Amino acid sequence: MNSDAARAGIGAPAAETCEVKVGETWLPATLDEARGVYGYAPKRCPACHGAVYVLGSYGAKQQLRLTHRRMHTGCPLTPKTFSGALSSHPDALP
Repeated sequence: MNSDAARAGIGAPAAETCEVKVGETWLPATLDEARGVYGYAPKRCPACHGAVYVLGSYGAKQQLRLTHRRMHTGCPLTPKTFSGALSSHPDALP
């Protein structure tokens, strides 16, 4: 949980995970799984349900990170823009 989420009393999901759509179901996945096993599946943020993609390097020391396709102020996983009030993404994926 990041410090903004802690101050707001929100239990934020880990930034190292996302949700991937398999069939009609959203499943939790690590960023490594999301990029490899579920490479072509739609991905969403576990906190605000906004569309995301996984960025990172393909080198020996792989560093992956979750990035929102469109930022908003209601997601605790983006501390630079988080307002302190958790809200669903305006373009949340169902």
